[in-house]
Amino acid sequence: MTIMQTIIDAVNVIGGLALFMFAIRMLRETLGKISGAAVARVLDKVSNNPIKGMGAGAAATFMTQSSSITVLTLIGFVNAGIMTFSQSVNVMLGSEIGTTLTAQLVAFDIGIFYWPLLAIGFFGDMFSRNERVKLTCQVIFSLGLIFLAMEFMKTGARPLGESALFVDIINSYGAFPIIGILVGTVIAGITQSSSATTSLVIALGGVGIIGLDSGIALIMGANIGTCFLELFAGIGATTPAKRTSVAQTLINIIGVAIFYPFIVPFADLVELTSADIPRQIANAHTIFNVMVSFIFVPFVGLLVRFCEWLIPDKEGEEVGRRFFDNQMLNLPQAALLEAEKEVIKTSEATLKMIELSQEALLAGNVDLAQQVIKLEDEVDDSCRMTEEFIDMIKGEELSEDQRVWRHKLLRIITDIERVGDLSQNIAEFAAERLTNGITFSDQGTEQIRKMFILVQDTYEMAIRALKTKHQGSAKRAIQMEDQVDLLERELRDAHNKRMSEGICMAEADTVFTETLRNLERISDHADNVALDVLNMQMDNYLEILES
Repeated sequence: MTIMQTIIDAVNVIGGLALFMFAIRMLRETLGKISGAAVARVLDKVSNNPIKGMGAGAAATFMTQSSSITVLTLIGFVNAGIMTFSQSVNVMLGSEIGTTLTAQLVAFDIGIFYWPLLAIGFFGDMFSRNERVKLTCQVIFSLGLIFLAMEFMKTGARPLGESALFVDIINSYGAFPIIGILVGTVIAGITQSSSATTSLVIALGGVGIIGLDSGIALIMGANIGTCFLELFAGIGATTPAKRTSVAQTLINIIGVAIFYPFIVPFADLVELTSADIPRQIANAHTIFNVMVSFIFVPFVGLLVRFCEWLIPDKEGEEVGRRFFDNQMLNLPQAALLEAEKEVIKTSEATLKMIELSQEALLAGNVDLAQQVIKLEDEVDDSCRMTEEFIDMIKGEELSEDQRVWRHKLLRIITDIERVGDLSQNIAEFAAERLTNGITFSDQGTEQIRKMFILVQDTYEMAIRALKTKHQGSAKRAIQMEDQVDLLERELRDAHNKRMSEGICMAEADTVFTETLRNLERISDHADNVALDVLNMQMDNYLEILES
């Protein structure tokens, strides 16, 4: 074999690997659109139970087709204070298991049946108008592309087995498994995908270039190589997040160290599971990862304490100020879910501002007015950061419903921010009233209190609809907003009558009428929030009818 031919064959292998990684990315994005939101909710509610945590990690890694993305998302959850460091360790143990599913899949030799998969997936996606059908077809197409990429890698690798230079390299690390581990580490470090590395090893094994011993060494190295990105992500993160990235690295390195002295007997055991080399490599990958994960289960507490000793707490460090963190962007569905939680938290802060502004105005409490003004700064900061975060979420990796909801959340943030501004206006009216000695008549006080209560109830109902996505709550908030409009006109007329009769101070006119106006505008924004929730529900209903 000439050097040029060897280069061409090597390029074919690399091209096949690139196609495989593209197919995996396509599969990940499609699976994310189908059930990524469910996976995000599972991660969001993960408990201290190690088995449940491992299950969540395995499911998340299968959906993302990348343990790196799962761990990076975990770092984001820990950074945001949503998940404890201990909980993240349980989930990352499951992520190691989740990576084995792809290896088991690509170990199948389906012959040329990848062509029907590609045809069905492509034309089904082209001619279908239903999003669920289109996504299913995209999954089928991605699977066909994965098997086609495997075939390209095998086709390119097969002639390499005739190269004396290549065979010498393979034999050298076959005799010294540590070399294979290092090679696997480098490949996975470059591709940032243990699935791609393992699939390449399976392809090489399928054409007889490497044996089981060498394949095991490579896949062990692949587990270590995927840790580089997590370690890099830990730089500049919070202390718990740093511990998460270090724990992932320790798990993989210690796991390899445990198995390293037993590679030969381990290979002998794996040979009993199948007569087919690719399947043996896939089984070795599965057994290795599953055993390492379960070996660590009893020692999670010890690992946590070691990492806490290695990376001590920082004095004054703030963890969990926001529900979101930029590392969550690796899993857009999780990012959207946590952004929504931050929006809800901010809406509850503005509801508190309405309550405080009422007491500040009617009870003449300047301290409460100052609290409202302070809360307004926090609300503005939260709204700005949340809007920037939502803008960074990749819309192309979201389903159509999720993309619509992402757009609506941006609108809702604007409404919430305006509610904060309007509440601050009322607090400033309270300060003005105290400064200028302005008083309301008893009738005026009771009427404005009545307006506050109705507006507060309306906004609270809109927030409830936002939290629960309940159509009935959204409709009720919209109805209540109509009542606010009627009450505002009624109270304005009554105030004008009192002013004409000299019952109310002339100086109270501006404060009273502007307070009514600001409260009515708050109810308008509550109406906007409720309409966005209601329209989202109606969009889903129409989609079901069309399907």
